[in-house]
Amino acid sequence: MQKRTQRVGPAEYEELAHKAATELYPDVDFTAMSMCFNLIRVTNRILKDLEVSVHRPSGISFAGYQLLFSLKTVGQVHPNLLARLAGVSTASMSSLLNTLERYGLVTREPDPSDGRKAIVSLTDEGESVVAELCMNNNQREQEWVAGLTETEASILTELLKKLLLHRPQPHTVRAVS
Repeated sequence: MQKRTQRVGPAEYEELAHKAATELYPDVDFTAMSMCFNLIRVTNRILKDLEVSVHRPSGISFAGYQLLFSLKTVGQVHPNLLARLAGVSTASMSSLLNTLERYGLVTREPDPSDGRKAIVSLTDEGESVVAELCMNNNQREQEWVAGLTETEASILTELLKKLLLHRPQPHTVRAVS
């Protein structure tokens, strides 16, 4: 007889996770674990929603939007810096640039001070597309934030900024065999 899977809600999952983590590691700091785990879960959920609701329908991936928005933010830039700003690998950057260049949204020109490097710029079409995506993206972000009061959203924003500025020391973990 096949066992039926059950649906587990967020509160129940949190309780089960606490129990499982304590079983695996009795000294678990559940506050830290819960905060990080829930932050990752909500980030993944928002990213997936933005991708499905805003970016896929436009034909531009979220990573493509990040790249276009980064270019709008800082202006002409080398691909390596653009990869860091957009939060993508240099390998992904090359592929993204090829796609966005094919769509006529960016150009790559040789750097006049170093011909081995390229400088990436938004085209006029890229400016138009990033403006529309920014508006659509922000409208969806507002729908997510509507679950919080204005005060809660401000506090969360400040706390997230604080976490972004905090850099724990590098930590080595033994390999799992």
